[in-house]
Amino acid sequence: MTLRIDLKSAIMALSDALDLVGVNDFQHGKRVAMIARETGLMLGLPERNLDRLVCASLLHDLGVSSTVVHRRLLREVDWDERHAHCETGYCLLQPFAHLSLLAPAIRYHHTPWVDLPPHLREDGAIDANLIQLGDRVDALLLVRGLENPLFHRDGIVESIVQLAGGELSAEVVQAFVAAATREAFWIALVPRHVQSYLADLSLNDWRITIDFPQFGHVARLISSIVDAKSHFTAAHSLGVAQLARHLGKMVGLSADALAEVEVAGLMHDVGKLCVPDEIVEKAGGLTPLEFSVMERHSFETYQILHHIPGLERVAQWAAFHHEALNGRGYPFRHSGDRLSQEARIVAVADVFQALAQERPYRGRQRIEEIPRFLRDAVRRGVLDGDVVALACDDLEGSWRAATEAMAV
Repeated sequence: MTLRIDLKSAIMALSDALDLVGVNDFQHGKRVAMIARETGLMLGLPERNLDRLVCASLLHDLGVSSTVVHRRLLREVDWDERHAHCETGYCLLQPFAHLSLLAPAIRYHHTPWVDLPPHLREDGAIDANLIQLGDRVDALLLVRGLENPLFHRDGIVESIVQLAGGELSAEVVQAFVAAATREAFWIALVPRHVQSYLADLSLNDWRITIDFPQFGHVARLISSIVDAKSHFTAAHSLGVAQLARHLGKMVGLSADALAEVEVAGLMHDVGKLCVPDEIVEKAGGLTPLEFSVMERHSFETYQILHHIPGLERVAQWAAFHHEALNGRGYPFRHSGDRLSQEARIVAVADVFQALAQERPYRGRQRIEEIPRFLRDAVRRGVLDGDVVALACDDLEGSWRAATEAMAV
């Protein structure tokens, strides 16, 4: 495929996805990146190291998809299980040539300075400790409130100074204190300034282009984070992607379109990271308020994906999976004339796979029961009848595509 993706854009989009996990603690990774970079400037780190530090900071919570875990990490600095997500993030990045450069710092970003392993390269140790600094500063800031970070400067600096020589390197703390004397350091942490700060960074070493198959691997990484949110959705995105590709072959999509529709399936639920665990795993029906929270997820998917140049079509196919041909779906209320064949395929794949998987409010449907549910959705004007007919005519093949990842 000739389509190529800018890695910096992909990292920023992944950072946007990770931001959703905090729900109300929005932009945590971005603020950590700002704090770490400004402190790194005081240390005199070269631009290349600062760029790597920013990228590692943006993705430092890659191993967190649970809102409960996210809350505990920010509010319980001595939580015994805080290292688990560091290992998860490290393992997720290892297979990727360029992104693997970020893995060591992510692995050790909750390890005290005095406990860092001797084999960790000096720049990896500094990166990890700077991320830990940013993480700790932002946690202190969130407790006090983001409305006016400058007002909380003295108390936060005092708390950080007490960590010098133990949790944090004395040199890192000294550099942070120097950075913190500037009012601009704190004012820039106000939410409306965060995005522009990062947008102004060139990140030259990360402005490389990757081809679409390589981006497919990144999409799998993202889908694994989304699906890890609940055991009820384990491998859901991968199953949707594989079924969408299977159905796409049956309708005769080109090789390029098949690759894109598979990525749309992988990433269709990335916006669900913004939905609190207690709603995703609720055993009963959702209240109107809870359902309004759930309805956000496909819109958030669109917001994340359409900012990546080259993914405009994929963003639509992924985000429209809850639209309906009769115009009564969500979140855009598009009717059939706005829904492409690929978007219709992803929608059918999503419903089919969800039926084949256990949910907190119902059991897993048997293979022979699925056509009844799909055809009922066709009668109600929700799903495309031609795509449903293909899925039902090759029921065993469709079932296999939707569920084989669940057995791995």
